[in-house]
Amino acid sequence: MSREWREGIIGGSALLTLLSGFLPWWAMRVGTETFVGSAWRMSSRWTVAILLTVGAAVGWLAWRMTRGRVPVAIWLAALAAVAVSVLLTLQQRSDVETWPPAEVNAAGVSEVHLSSVKEVSATEFAESLMPRDRLRRYSDPGIEAGTSYGFWVGLVGMTLTGLSLVVAGRGGRNPR
Repeated sequence: MSREWREGIIGGSALLTLLSGFLPWWAMRVGTETFVGSAWRMSSRWTVAILLTVGAAVGWLAWRMTRGRVPVAIWLAALAAVAVSVLLTLQQRSDVETWPPAEVNAAGVSEVHLSSVKEVSATEFAESLMPRDRLRRYSDPGIEAGTSYGFWVGLVGMTLTGLSLVVAGRGGRNPR
């Protein structure tokens, strides 16, 4: 594989990762309506993961194009940044709370007397259940929430960036 192809794959996979941040990483279905949130809106960890991956790829490419062979320290730092990105992405997904919690039951609900009822739109309801950095997974009839396809696109982009950096190595000889 030529140098241009390797560098193109690194740049392309980093671009895929960046663009995935604008896709729905989180989706909530309330009845028939679906509400989505991008990585930028839903999670600080996802935001940092995307920026780390893109920064690592851009740094490696910039060094390679301007100075030639990438030093071992910079190559290893780029690989570490991508590894941390994947870890942050998976960690945020595993830290999602499942709602309602198992200890909540409907027995106490009959004892509560409501003095007033306020109607809220489905949008207001969904947004109140989708706070940044406090994601909750729902799987009740009528309400479902969890990761969406943008999460998977971003994770694939990060993984491809890391793998392409491994394959490209330090970049071989000076490109001039």
